[in-house]
Amino acid sequence: MEKQGSFYTSKLERLSYGLYFAGQNLLYMIVSAYAALFLINRGLSETLVAGVLLAPKIWDAVNDPIFGVIVDKVRFKKGRFLPWLRISWILIPAATVFLFAMPQSLGQGAKIAWAVIGYMLWDMGYTMCDAPIFALSTSMSPNVKERTTILSFGRLCGTVGAIAAALGIEAVYMNAGWTVTAVALSVLAMLLMFPILITGKERSHAELQGNPSLGEMFKSLIRNKYLFIYYGAYFLIAVTMTVEIIIPIFAQYVLGDTAAGTVLLGICTVPMVVIAAIVPALAKKIDKFWLFVTSIALFAVTSIVQYFTSYENTAVLYTTMAIRSVGYGGYSILVFLFAPDIMEYGHYKTGERQEGICFSLQTFMTKLTAAIVSSLALVLLRWFGFAAANADPVTGVVSAAAGGGCWAVFTWVASIGSLLALPVLLRFYKLRDKDVQLMSRCNNGEITHEECDALLSREAPKWM
Repeated sequence: MEKQGSFYTSKLERLSYGLYFAGQNLLYMIVSAYAALFLINRGLSETLVAGVLLAPKIWDAVNDPIFGVIVDKVRFKKGRFLPWLRISWILIPAATVFLFAMPQSLGQGAKIAWAVIGYMLWDMGYTMCDAPIFALSTSMSPNVKERTTILSFGRLCGTVGAIAAALGIEAVYMNAGWTVTAVALSVLAMLLMFPILITGKERSHAELQGNPSLGEMFKSLIRNKYLFIYYGAYFLIAVTMTVEIIIPIFAQYVLGDTAAGTVLLGICTVPMVVIAAIVPALAKKIDKFWLFVTSIALFAVTSIVQYFTSYENTAVLYTTMAIRSVGYGGYSILVFLFAPDIMEYGHYKTGERQEGICFSLQTFMTKLTAAIVSSLALVLLRWFGFAAANADPVTGVVSAAAGGGCWAVFTWVASIGSLLALPVLLRFYKLRDKDVQLMSRCNNGEITHEECDALLSREAPKWM
């Protein structure tokens, strides 16, 4: 492997990697945020829409781990990950256009079938690209710091893409219609996603030893304790991370001002862009684990503090939200930077390089926790006495007691998972950047296991 200066990858390759996430998130936003609204616009009731999206969610829950196994088993002549990205480059945009091209003239049964098929095709294409694009970072470079830079830039571009989609989709579909919006967005996404298909290089020579069976691969996966420790902690944090879900409800039914919701969402997302831009520089001086736990702790503390302030004072609300969003933004960016480390540890311990399974489980956990927190947030609102149906018919605002319940779910309730996850991470998660770099060198045949064990820090997990 030849280095480009201090890095293995070129600036153009890293730029292409980031642009892929920008394009991917354009399509993710239109489906995740607007599919339900589109189906309602096409004449399906809210109850039917909920039912229509249920079947794809069941498929969604099982196809990620299955695809992870496929990625680890299938060997293309032109790489392990880039071929999947080339297939999904066509499949995701095509499925997006298909979904939003549903004719208004179809009968109700045909619309339901169209929506289910379209969403399942889209989800299959998204799964086909999400795990490989994250796993590609481990193949582009064996350098842990460089991987952090690559993934951070990917998160930066992905966040910008999501913000652009959120701001632009509504304006376009209101004037041009859903089909034109989907086509335009798909073309733009394909343009952004294309460069990595040309510039991307899989450099890592670390390969699976032999061709293990599915049973052997899962046994090996069970031995990767950090996979369960990290994603166990991630699950705790994510299932109570109610912030973005509650903001629109809080703005409309408590503040009586939907524009305030846009401002609050902006306050939440802007720090993500800034943090994603500075993470590579910070990670050169501070281990990203400490950046991550600091972000979680900051979010938890400021969430509780914000609860004791007045949301009726706009200046105080926006100020406390801005401070709280630093921790939220740090968590949102850093949470996806640990899968490569966990994969390297698993390879170091077992000799089996399971990028597909590790990154597919990341995708699976992201989707699973998003589904749970969406439902849990609504259940908690009712438990705390909030009901939109009881809003004042004139002002559209709920009572002070109901507003206080919504404020609780928005603030201190969102910190519960973080407070539970912190001791788990601090006590049991021992992988650090310097040690993972040594494991990566060993996995690539630069040093032996014995030499690596001798160089690992005292608390680092050893080979045997």
